[in-house]
Amino acid sequence: MRNWSLNHLEVEGIKWHISGDVITNAKVPVSNRDGFNYSSNAVKIPRIFYRFIGIKESLNSYKTELFKIDKELSKYGSLYLRFDKGLNREISLGTLGKLDNAWNRIYAMGGINSNTIIEEIEKEGLVPVFSNKILELQVKNNLRGLLEFYIRNNEDIEKSKIKLIINNIIHWLNLYFKKLIKDFEYTSINPKILYFGEISIEEVIFLNFVSTLGVDVLYYNPLGDETFEKFDPNGIFSTEILYNTREALEEFPKEDTDRYKTSAYEAKEYMNKNLFTDESGFYRPWQFVEYEIENVTLKTTYEEIKIWIKENSQFRDGWKIEGKKLFIPNIFAKISGTHSDLNEYWREISKIIELKNVLFYDKLPLNKKVFHIEYNKFSDIYPRGAYSEFDIYKLLRAPWWKYKDLRLGLQRNIAEKIKEIILNPIIQNIDDEELRDFQVYLFSVLINLDPKIMELLQGFDYPGEVPKIIIYNNEKNGNLTYEDSIMLAFLNRMGVDIMIFNPSGYSDIERFISKTEYDNHTLEKMRFKLDYQKGATEEKKGFFKKFFGK
Repeated sequence: MRNWSLNHLEVEGIKWHISGDVITNAKVPVSNRDGFNYSSNAVKIPRIFYRFIGIKESLNSYKTELFKIDKELSKYGSLYLRFDKGLNREISLGTLGKLDNAWNRIYAMGGINSNTIIEEIEKEGLVPVFSNKILELQVKNNLRGLLEFYIRNNEDIEKSKIKLIINNIIHWLNLYFKKLIKDFEYTSINPKILYFGEISIEEVIFLNFVSTLGVDVLYYNPLGDETFEKFDPNGIFSTEILYNTREALEEFPKEDTDRYKTSAYEAKEYMNKNLFTDESGFYRPWQFVEYEIENVTLKTTYEEIKIWIKENSQFRDGWKIEGKKLFIPNIFAKISGTHSDLNEYWREISKIIELKNVLFYDKLPLNKKVFHIEYNKFSDIYPRGAYSEFDIYKLLRAPWWKYKDLRLGLQRNIAEKIKEIILNPIIQNIDDEELRDFQVYLFSVLINLDPKIMELLQGFDYPGEVPKIIIYNNEKNGNLTYEDSIMLAFLNRMGVDIMIFNPSGYSDIERFISKTEYDNHTLEKMRFKLDYQKGATEEKKGFFKKFFGK
């Protein structure tokens, strides 16, 4: 059967009763499940919707099972979501305003009914839009049916409660469901949700909704739950599995409890928890690889640069940790002119480029000119006219993403900084292009950076030695280009030190990057067409001067 051949059909999610372990059943492709069928207008998708209440054996075996299920399902990428602290409820002010407009009209019409609710919310552009118009229509129909089911069985419920429920469900449709369903090929692996812990009625309705469209849902609660029973007392949508043992589990398991911990491992864990903390100042190698990073560009004198450039990140002014975010102090400076004593100038540059983790350039440009503008890739990540945000996780999963060999935490930071530069550009729009064209050009440069740059970032253990880009630019070794400046702005955001030595003082970076982003230091003398001289050293001392300082 050809891939996507059935995706033009209406979906009918039907119960599929599993036998054996959950993981094995969840990994079975849709077309291999009993009950899978299709006609000229509909496809029946056998989906799992099981609720496991209580603990079958011991708490340890329960934690192990949860850990392994999550680990296996995580391999499906965008087709899998795990919720262990409930669903996000941070609805934007813009969306809330639109929802209020819809509800004002709904209330003005009198009674509450599902048809009116969906129609009025759709007028505000808040019902998800899909390229598959059959799916789009079915989303509205299935949601309408579930809301009618709930309202009919709860006629005495307050209007404000219905409003809260529906507002959250609309928020989750746009935040979660669109991404979950996008890569679903109806004959293959279907999307999956694992939900752990306490659950609200609106979250129950949302899980029931996604199950009607073929999504597997696994719900685990070791203490018990009555919310599902209030919505679906007869088990029409889901199957409940009850165990007698009830025990609290404060958080989702983070490790496989089946694995035996050696005494050395336990000692290491103790050190990690008690010595290598965020506040201690003692950090183990690569302790912060998963942290979000934020650069803090230092504003210094030229003399201070020579001091700070040698210091590890954690010893610089401005280093701090807030939650899971690191603030990395870095240097971004242009040095125009030279010292009157050229030997002193060469010595200062030499001392910097002899430091570790340095890329030194004395020939320009740094980057090749972009010949292919990535409109299609950009539109896939940040669709024109869409109200959804720039999707960094879609960027990370894209088959053309060139940085997938880097560690995952670094990839996320790279994607976040690309998003930041594109949505809040500090690069001058020198050709006064349309915003969309300008953003696409920035994007095209940043997703095609030189592998050497990625190696520099991969080697950056954030509290340690700060990687450096050192540029020597006279008027005869080429010019800094627009593409170079885009890359330098990005690297500055990644916490990299950047120094541009320009003996003539002619303009280079200031043509492209806002002057608020870097310091400009001017030395005593301007020199033109001055070739870089390697290996300048301290003046040689005689025998007595060397030992007696005379």
